[in-house]
This record gives sequence, structure tokens and C-alpha cells, in this order.
Amino acid sequence: MKVSILPASIPYIDNPMPEWVDEWGVQLFTKVNISNYVGYGEVLIAGSGIISAYIGVFEDLIIPYLENVEVVSINEVVEKLEKMLYSAGLCSVTLGSIGGVETALWHAFSKMRNMKIYEFFGGKVRDYIPVYASFPRYKRINDIINAVKVAIDRGFTLVKLHQQPQMIEDALKKIREIFGFEIKIAIDFNSAFDYSSALSFLNKIHRYEIEWYEEPIYPPNDYDNLKRLAEKFPISAGENEYTIHNFRKLIESGVEYVQPDISKIGGYLKMIKVIDLAESYGVKIIPHLRPQRSGIALFHTLQLALAKRNIVKVEFPLAQIPSELFNAEFKINNGLVKVPEDVSLNEEILREKYNFTRKLRILKFADLAT
Repeated sequence: MKVSILPASIPYIDNPMPEWVDEWGVQLFTKVNISNYVGYGEVLIAGSGIISAYIGVFEDLIIPYLENVEVVSINEVVEKLEKMLYSAGLCSVTLGSIGGVETALWHAFSKMRNMKIYEFFGGKVRDYIPVYASFPRYKRINDIINAVKVAIDRGFTLVKLHQQPQMIEDALKKIREIFGFEIKIAIDFNSAFDYSSALSFLNKIHRYEIEWYEEPIYPPNDYDNLKRLAEKFPISAGENEYTIHNFRKLIESGVEYVQPDISKIGGYLKMIKVIDLAESYGVKIIPHLRPQRSGIALFHTLQLALAKRNIVKVEFPLAQIPSELFNAEFKINNGLVKVPEDVSLNEEILREKYNFTRKLRILKFADLAT
């Protein structure tokens, strides 16, 4: 088996233009070749674009190890890689890298076996997947309003804001004045508050009928305070969890939705464990995806959503995904997406138009405004 990595920079370009153009413009794709069957995966580069950390995991361990391995069981490959890397910390850098290989392996295996990926995980239970438009951050309220118009025109019925807290209430007021309550709204706070500030703020804006409040407090795994908030409001979290033990603690805190990310926690097999755990508690799954202009991690998440009804919505970028790069089309109508039959990566176009450029990329959350 041959494993290779393909770093890229796909800037977040749309109209209206957001603040996070380059911040969401760092990608790391994986490619595996087994007996001339090619599969693609993706690693979410977390931590403000620290791509070299992930590349190091591949170059120092994954690539040289797997080039001498004959893959019989994907589960066995994952278990061995986790064991080799556990003392480095099973977190976003290590598990994300493993997941990049694992998702690419399922993609290649599906071609070898002449199957669809979802068929490995129970088969298709539906044809269309509910999705919502996850906004980047905008500089002005008028930009947010224009983005809502674009979202409606592109077929979305629910939008999620990523605005700084001082702008959120005015934005919500304006959205409701113009669009009424037909468009649904969620808010991702990116851990902006402590408990008391979160409680005060959510009480103030709850009248705008928010679908869920995502990661309202810092640290995001403060389960005791999440539980206190979840007793009063619909809370979602999970994009920064990596172990089944902590997902159980998160679920038992009473959150409304759990948000694992296939490109952060280790791929399909780990995602399925979280999905099954949540289902045993009667908790719904809304997978996290960085709403970048990339189709690989999105494709893999949608494959699981085709097979798992407990995935009730999937995060989706507002900006158009470049079809010439991914050779796939994601059509949205009335909040539903038709999942493409397959996805691939046009490596020539990647090198010509989206070649990786190194630069400082800091996502300016609540306390990182400058």
C-alpha cells in the first residue's frame, strides 16, 4: 500500500466575503493506493492551521510504516496506528492523521469490492440528507443579512452564525425583522463565555428561537457547567472530543446534540462508536465539519449519514465547493442534499490553483480579536 499526503490552500471565497478567507484555507488530503485502487481522505487541520504537526505524523510514522503493510483489516490498521501513537497523545493531530488514512482506505476498499462506502455500515436508509449552512464570520451585520439571502437562494432552511458575541443580538434582531421565523438559526460561540456570562447571554437572546447553542463555554469539556446550561437551553458540543469515555461524559451532561468530526477523531469506525453510544442515550448526532470549500470530509460524513438515521443534520459550507477540483456536485434543495455517487481529487488542478501556501492563520475567536 502506498500512502501520500496532499496539502492545499482553498481560500473561503464567496459573496459576501467573510473575515475568515485564509483561516479556513488550509487543507490536508490523504491518498492511498492499493493494487491500483485509489481512495481519498481528509484531515481537519485544527489549531489555527498547524499543518506541519500533521505532516510530521505522516512522514515520521504513518507513511513509512504502511508502505510495508498488506491491508487485510482496516480496523486492525487503525488499532495498530493508535497503539503506536498513543504516547504522543490521542488528540486531533494523531487521531486526525489516522482518520485521514482510514477514510481513504474505506474509499479504496469500496472500489476494490465494487461497493458504496455506506454499504459497509448497514446500507442506505435514505437518499437525501438534511444539511444546514454554516456561516463564516462576517465584519458587518449587512453582510450577515446578505449571507442569509444567499443561503435561502441556495436551498438552505437553517443557518449557523459564527459571530463575536457583541454582534449577535443585533444580527438576530435584524434577521428576524427581515426574514421572520421561517429561517432557522443556530449559533456557534466557539467557547466564548464562562458559565455565568453564558447563562446571562443565552437568557437575553433565547426569545429569537435558537435551534441550538454550540460550545458556549470555555473550556468546552466543562461537563458540570454544560449540564447546568443544558437544563435550560438546547446545547450542542463534541467537535473537540476524541475518546469514547469523554463522549459518554458529554452525553451524560444532557446536551441536545453531539458533534463528532470524522476528520478529527479517527475516521468511520470511531464515528460509528460515538453514533451508537449517543443513540443508546436517545441523543441526536449533528456531525461537525469545518465549513470550508472542500468535498472530501463532507463526502465521507454524508456516506455515514446515508446509513445512520441518528445523524439528523450535517454541517455544510455556504460557499460553493469547487466541482472542478473534487469532480463531484452537491445539490441542495429545501435543506436536503443529494449525495454524489463518488468523489475524487483532481490533483493537477490542486497543484495549479490551490497549491499550499504557508502563512499565519489565527481564527479570531472571542478573546483573539486582534
